[in-house]
Amino acid sequence: MMAIEGGTVWTGSDTIENATVLIEAGKIVAVDQKICVPSGCEIIDAHGKFVTPGLVDAHSHIGLIPEGLDWEYSDVNDFYGPITPQMRAIDAIDFRDTAFSDALSGGVTTVYTGPGSANVIGGIGLILKTTGRVMKEEAALKAALGPKRSREHRSKEPYPSTRMGTVALFRQVLEETRIWMDEPNKVDQGKKHIYAIVARAIRRELPVKIHLSTSPDEITAAIRLIEEYNLDASIDHVFGGDLLVEEIKKAGIPVVYGPMMLSRLYSGFRYVSDKIPVELCKRGVLVALMTDHSVIPQKHLRLLAAAAVRNGASYDEALKMITINPAKILHVDDSVGTIQVGKDADIVAWNDHPLKAGAHPVCVIADGKVVLNNF
Repeated sequence: MMAIEGGTVWTGSDTIENATVLIEAGKIVAVDQKICVPSGCEIIDAHGKFVTPGLVDAHSHIGLIPEGLDWEYSDVNDFYGPITPQMRAIDAIDFRDTAFSDALSGGVTTVYTGPGSANVIGGIGLILKTTGRVMKEEAALKAALGPKRSREHRSKEPYPSTRMGTVALFRQVLEETRIWMDEPNKVDQGKKHIYAIVARAIRRELPVKIHLSTSPDEITAAIRLIEEYNLDASIDHVFGGDLLVEEIKKAGIPVVYGPMMLSRLYSGFRYVSDKIPVELCKRGVLVALMTDHSVIPQKHLRLLAAAAVRNGASYDEALKMITINPAKILHVDDSVGTIQVGKDADIVAWNDHPLKAGAHPVCVIADGKVVLNNF
């Protein structure tokens, strides 16, 4: 057993001063101010420390674009064709990527990592602890709206060159799959491996992450597709989301925004604004923040939440964007995202509130094991 004693514990719903978190067999078994700590228990003295759940990133490419290696080694985008749901990130991830240990040094303990945006349907991502433990091998199907760039033209199959073409191809695959589900012999039998995977999304067995590129009209298109096919989906990036707050809220679709702190490098980023996730959150939308690693290094997830505070979010709202909110969006909130009895003991003790400039982890615990100790 392990006890984290004396810290200011932010559980994900409230803050408890001078609290103790008791851990046994990798799980949280008690959180309170008055806990009888068993004899022989390992003690971590957290007096003067701020204690939070391990941070969660709902959109990353960690391990698929390994640190310190050339871009050519990247396995994040495959140009085989525009429709490749059969590809799985678990088959390509580099668990030795140094970004995982860097992530732990930034208090990030859980991530979704998956295919990039080169394909209309790009494959299946996974959820794992940054210690290397896989939580879900097949966590979400990646789709990506927006026109495809010239590099995708290496494919032997034609790629859509417009936003409407991308949406049309996505809808075509969904419609063909729906027909295949009812009458398998009516569609191309050479694509049954594609239909079998997309059918899991239509049956809501496999969540869908829909990447949006640069334009608010893609938000409207994504909402239309999600509602038309009753998909269990999030919309990711959502630049320009402030222009469609009511539509997103009415649809009840969660948002994974970002990454924040981007410069407007080209005209397509004209809708980028660090105020967008704050406005969506305040209007009742479930919002998480992403690093989109390696766009922003995985270890800096907390800094993106700090930017949300700078733009009007409360400290609690911003912390939820990198803990419980992404856990809910990824459907792993029964295991991670809060300090709560029965959940995985993923806990970070910080020298200060993690969204303050000088904050850093002094102790990181994942699945009940100390994986970083800077005391």
